[in-house]
Amino acid sequence: MNNNQTHEMTQEAVKARFHGHKTLRGKTTPLLPDGAEREMKRLTNALMKIANEELKKRLPEIMREYARAQRGDSRTDGIGDLDKYLRKIFQEIAIAISNRIESLHIETRMEQISKMAKNFAIREWKRAVRNTLGIDILTDYYKGSLYTTWIQKWIDDNVSKIKTIPSNTLDGMRSAIMDGYLNGRSLREIQKEIQSQYSVDKHRAQMLARDQIGSLNSQITQAQQRDAGVTHYKWSTSKDARVRDCHAELDGKIISWDDPPEMWYETKKDGRVYTGRRCHPGEDYCCRCVPIPVFDYDKIDLPVQAAEKKR
Repeated sequence: MNNNQTHEMTQEAVKARFHGHKTLRGKTTPLLPDGAEREMKRLTNALMKIANEELKKRLPEIMREYARAQRGDSRTDGIGDLDKYLRKIFQEIAIAISNRIESLHIETRMEQISKMAKNFAIREWKRAVRNTLGIDILTDYYKGSLYTTWIQKWIDDNVSKIKTIPSNTLDGMRSAIMDGYLNGRSLREIQKEIQSQYSVDKHRAQMLARDQIGSLNSQITQAQQRDAGVTHYKWSTSKDARVRDCHAELDGKIISWDDPPEMWYETKKDGRVYTGRRCHPGEDYCCRCVPIPVFDYDKIDLPVQAAEKKR
């Protein structure tokens, strides 16, 4: 069977749902893969826990050296030697963390997480097609090589990002200690600063998890819709207080997949400031918006199950 015949049979199967109109908006709002996000947050939390445990082992030694440096009876001789000492001890901590994170099997867990996100997106897409067009997509169509290359790239990129989390955290803590020394902060203040730095970095790691799962889901959703001949979508926000102003303004608007809107933020004095970033739903940082497909009868191209084609 050639592509034209398949296209015509798909059109015949969905014709009644269009009621003579050229386009038909999706009847369901896609859900986000919260399960995949939770799993990625568990992974980043486990990594941060290891970093925290290894830091605590050496923190008393670090604080003793800091106190001696402040009193002027340190083994170090001035700021240069203190910095050298801190670099050495934080390098040792980094090695200890690196040895332990092998037990997390990050690559394997990232593969599992990406599979969770992909399977969730497939289920959501099938639900959207069924509820809107009244047809079922071939069960195995989206489980082949359609996404293999860029999903593997996503896995590789995020393994690299996650593995840099501890080193970034340690660099921030070392800088906080040096800054505290230069500004005469007390031992207690430095300890609070280290704890604050850890809390901030843990939150950043969790936001990285949300952002990257959102990005992956956005890529899969776009690929599904484009593959089906969908050229436009309706922007839909999560409709809560955390929605950014520029995203709220886009809510309900019809957007072309070939022309992503430019993002902006608002300032009190200058009004709108355009960032130059053009994003589809899920592509902006930690964006929770989703694209509701607008099906075009003339372009629709879906792998319909044989039972549906006979209708």
